[in-house]
Amino acid sequence: MTRRLLHLLPLFLCLCITLTGCERAAAPTVVVTPSAAEDAVRSVGSGAVAGFVDGAGGHSWLGIPYAAPPLGARRWAPPAEAVGWEGTRAAVVAGSPCVQYGWALGGMGPDGSRQGSEDCLTLNIHAPRMDAAAAATAHLPVMVWVHGGSNTVGQGASYDGSHLAASERVVMVTINYRLGPFGWFILPAGSGAGGSAPDALESSGNWGILDELAALRWIQAHIVEFGGDAANVTVFGESAGATDALALLVSPLSAGLLHRVIVQSLGFGFAAPARAIHYVDDPEAGAVYSSGEILLKALVHAGRAPDRAAAKLMVASLGRDQIASFLRSVDPWELYALYHPSNIETDLFPTVFQDGTVVRTGDLEQLLADPVRHLVVPVLFGTNRDEPKLFMAFDPRLVGKVGGAPLWIRDPAAYEREAEYRSRLWRANGVDRPARALASAGTPVYAYRWDWREEGRRFGVVDASRLLGAAHGLEIPFVFGSFDSAPGHELLFTAANRPGRIELSNAMMSYWAEFARHGRPGRGRDGALAEWPAWSAAATPAYLVFDTAAHGGIRTEQEPSSREAVVASMEAREPAGVAACTMFRATFRTRVDAWADDAWRVFRGGECAAAGVQRLVP
Repeated sequence: MTRRLLHLLPLFLCLCITLTGCERAAAPTVVVTPSAAEDAVRSVGSGAVAGFVDGAGGHSWLGIPYAAPPLGARRWAPPAEAVGWEGTRAAVVAGSPCVQYGWALGGMGPDGSRQGSEDCLTLNIHAPRMDAAAAATAHLPVMVWVHGGSNTVGQGASYDGSHLAASERVVMVTINYRLGPFGWFILPAGSGAGGSAPDALESSGNWGILDELAALRWIQAHIVEFGGDAANVTVFGESAGATDALALLVSPLSAGLLHRVIVQSLGFGFAAPARAIHYVDDPEAGAVYSSGEILLKALVHAGRAPDRAAAKLMVASLGRDQIASFLRSVDPWELYALYHPSNIETDLFPTVFQDGTVVRTGDLEQLLADPVRHLVVPVLFGTNRDEPKLFMAFDPRLVGKVGGAPLWIRDPAAYEREAEYRSRLWRANGVDRPARALASAGTPVYAYRWDWREEGRRFGVVDASRLLGAAHGLEIPFVFGSFDSAPGHELLFTAANRPGRIELSNAMMSYWAEFARHGRPGRGRDGALAEWPAWSAAATPAYLVFDTAAHGGIRTEQEPSSREAVVASMEAREPAGVAACTMFRATFRTRVDAWADDAWRVFRGGECAAAGVQRLVP
């Protein structure tokens, strides 16, 4: 999802300010740095690190470098081996997030503020408490979290893996990776780091995915020191992190580095590189945000050229190494400013793409259906019942707002129908289609839908259960078993809904850990939960629904989701006239989608297209 849309949930928090004054939120936050523990000293390739006893009673290590800082000539280059240090490093404070603009939802500072550093390639480890000798023989499953945020915002340390690690006896790792134009950017061909002759990796442009691969290689080499089993590594992520996990699944460089994959609320597909990332000799042939276009803007911005026309002439006279050297010298915030990220669309902003070296090229479903072109490891997919409500809740077309805070839904019935269509489409794209392709190749596949929607009313005015429900990203605290650190937890998670959500969270942690341990979620770690069936390629697929006992409990359902079914339902249920066309446009929102373009032309007998209305809002 776009960075701009990620700002929406914090607006919900302003209800607290609007309606109550938010005395608690105004109180200063006291940060206490934990003390290193003697039994948490471990040796890694770069030196020794000392962790601490965390709030869950386990051990945690924060801010461990897994690669060298990607500064100077190493900007837009594959990650290099971490720089060593003398003595024992106190791993009690998280490393810097990668360069990004602040956003309240991630706890990264005020919206739009400058946050982070290019020196950011660190990871955090959470494990059950044990000394070094016990850790060496523990061989616990390793779960590696790739954070979401449109590949432009976020950091690993925002997710507290200590509860999951301690309660389910796994080793949890959260990582940072380069974001936005630092994570996905193609330099002119032939310009390697430091003037070196580039190999295929040097020309990739998928720096963020290469960072994630470097973190996985670090884990292979050192996770045994923390009690982990390098032969049993699960990569899991949500939204953009799920996209990255899928990219790792189809990467030829991932062999031996991961053994299970969990894809939560797959946010979007891979980018079309020519639109946003590629360097092109003629910038006019590229998209507005291609690296070739950014070069022209940077030359003008730096005063090297008086205008765009002069910049184009200058590019023609510069060698490729000169161009690369200039771009690497641009201040990171000046570079970011050239993208105008507050206004950019997700499908135009740099993100993971298929370069043929780091991520295989080809139709994704065909890649997943061919066991030669992806890792054959168990995969678990899932979405939330009300994915789009995180975005719908702040759409003035749908809700009435006061002071930026949504207070009422204009048409509750239409609101629910739109949420249903968009959620079913999300599931069709993010679960059914990839799951079907993998299952046809014989890959073990499991699927779920998360339904929890017990937020209740706030201040006697806002029905958060209806406004947000089981919205995008709200399942994450349940997976981690950590609610108090979740953004907006005081509004979302209350004493009234605590018994049900704690029980549901415990079940989810048990399933996730069992999948990590054995490659199948089964009946959870203790065998007491409902059996989670595998996705079948031969029969109507079954998936597990997660909800509290008050709303049907954890159960199996069989309801395949497809794009065709979403359109058919819309045609049958929507009233005649412009409202149906509006609903189609609200549902099929991806800018580049040939299938949706074709469906639009024949929707309702072609009456929408015949009226001259475009599928997407201009």
